[in-house]
Amino acid sequence: MVDSPQTESEQSVAAIPEQVQQETRKVLLLQIARQIVAISGAAALYRLLGPEPFGLYGMVIPLLMLPRMAATLGLSTAAVQSESLSQSLRSTVFSITLFLGIMAALVTGALGHLFSRIYQVPELVWICWTFAGTTVVDSLGLTHFAGLQRQLKLGRIAAIRLAGQTIAAIVSVAVAVRLQQDVLTSGILALIAMEFTQLTVNTLGYWWHGRWLPGRPVTSELKQLLAFGGNYSLSSLVFYAGQNLDKVMLAVILGSTQTGQRLLGMYTAMYNQMMKPVYFVTDPVTSVMLPALSRARQNAGNYHRIAMNFYRFTAILLVPAGVGLAVVSEDAVLLISGPNWDEAATFLFALAPAICVHGLINISGSLLASVGQTGRLLGAAAILFVIQAQGLAAAYWFAGQLESSSGRSTEEVVSVAVAVSYSMVLIFVTVPYLAFCFSRVGLSLRLLLGDLIQILGRSMLMGVTVWFVQDLMLLAEWSLYVRFPVAIAVGVLAYAVLMWPRIQQYVIPFLTKRQEGLA
Repeated sequence: MVDSPQTESEQSVAAIPEQVQQETRKVLLLQIARQIVAISGAAALYRLLGPEPFGLYGMVIPLLMLPRMAATLGLSTAAVQSESLSQSLRSTVFSITLFLGIMAALVTGALGHLFSRIYQVPELVWICWTFAGTTVVDSLGLTHFAGLQRQLKLGRIAAIRLAGQTIAAIVSVAVAVRLQQDVLTSGILALIAMEFTQLTVNTLGYWWHGRWLPGRPVTSELKQLLAFGGNYSLSSLVFYAGQNLDKVMLAVILGSTQTGQRLLGMYTAMYNQMMKPVYFVTDPVTSVMLPALSRARQNAGNYHRIAMNFYRFTAILLVPAGVGLAVVSEDAVLLISGPNWDEAATFLFALAPAICVHGLINISGSLLASVGQTGRLLGAAAILFVIQAQGLAAAYWFAGQLESSSGRSTEEVVSVAVAVSYSMVLIFVTVPYLAFCFSRVGLSLRLLLGDLIQILGRSMLMGVTVWFVQDLMLLAEWSLYVRFPVAIAVGVLAYAVLMWPRIQQYVIPFLTKRQEGLA
C-alpha cells in the first residue's frame, strides 16, 4: 500500500521535535494550575486589602522591573540561544548576572528616592528598597533557569513556578490576615512577601534540578554573548517601558491623592488580570519557541512551519480570550474582586481587547532572537515605544476635553481614557509590527492575516452568543456564581464549534500525545 502524502498540518506537527511537543503539553497543563492559583490568591488579596496597596504596587513595579530586565535578562537569554555553551562560560554568565542583579537592586532603591518626589508619595522610598532585594534573588537563579531551558526541561520549570506561586499566595494571604491593623502597610508587606517567596522558591528549584555549581569565570568566549544579550536586554527593557508607560503616567497624575491611588490600584489590578490569559499562552510558547526555532534555523522549511504554528496557536487561544473577557468583564470583576471595586469593570472592559494582540507582539521577540537579529528587535521596540507614548499623550489631552462634560472626576476620566488608548494603540500597530518581524525571517504575513481575520470573525460571533445568553440570565435574575461559569461554558462551547477544524490542526497536537489524525 502506498502511503498517502502528508497534509501541511501533519508536516508542521511532524517537524516539531517530540521533546518540544511533550514539554509544551506539560507546560500548558501546569499553566492551568498556575492560573487557578494566581486568580484565587488575587481574589483573596483584593478582598483583604482593597485597591490602595495595589496603587502603590503599580508605582513600584516599573522601578523594580526596568532595572532588573536591563541587568539580568539578556545574558541568560543569550545562553539559551547560543549553539554551544561551555561550563566556564556558563560560570562567567552566572557571575556577571549576579553582579548586574546587585547593581539593578541599588538602582531600584535610588529610583525610589527620585520618584517619591515625582509622585509625592514618601512611602515609596522604603518600599523600593525592600522590593529591590527580590532582584538579587532572581539573578541567583537565572543561569540555572537558562540551563534547564537549553535542555528543554520546560515542564520541570513550569512545575517549579507552580510551587513558587502556590507557596507565595499562601504566605501573602497569611501576612495580610496577620497584619490587619494598617491596611495600606499590611497590603504592601503582603505583596513584598509574595514576591520574595515566589522568587526564592523558583531559584531554589532551578538550582536543585539544574544540578550545576558555578566554577571559575572566564572572559575569552564572552564577546558574542554580550553583544546578543545587550541588544536583547535593551529591547526587552524598551518593550516593558512601553507596556508600563500608562501606569507611570497615571502615577504622576493621580498618585499623590488617596482617590488617585485607589483608581491606580484598580487599574493595575485589572491590567494584571488582563495579562493573565496572555501569560497563560505566551509563557509556554516563548519558553519552547526560542530553543525550538534556534535548533531549526538551519532548515528554512522547518523553521517557517514551526514559527507559523506558534503564531496560529497563540491567536486561536488569545483572540477569543480578549473578546470574551470584554463581554463578561463586569461579572468577572464582581466575582474576583468583590465589592468596592465598581470602577474596575470599566478598566477591564477597556483593556481586554489588548489581549488579542499582546500575545502576537510578545512572541515576536523570540522569532527575531532565534536568528540573532536582536538589533532589529531593539529598533522595532523603540518605534513601538514612541507610538505608545504619543497615544497616551493624546489620551490625556482627550480626557481633559471630556472632564467638564462627562460628570466624572478628573481621576476617573483620565484612567478610562488611558485604558482605552492603551488597547487601541496596540491594536493599530500590531500588523505593521508583525510585517516587520516576518520580513526579517522570510515569513509570509498574508497567510497569518487570513487566519487572524477568520479567528476574529468567529470570536465576535462567540462574543455575541455569550452576551445574548448572559442578558437572558440577568433578566431571569440568576446568581452571579451560576451566571459567570455558564457564560464561560457557553463561550468555550460556541468557539469550539465555530473553530473546531483549526483547533484540531494547531491546538490539539500540543495538548495530546497522539500525532495521527491531525489533518
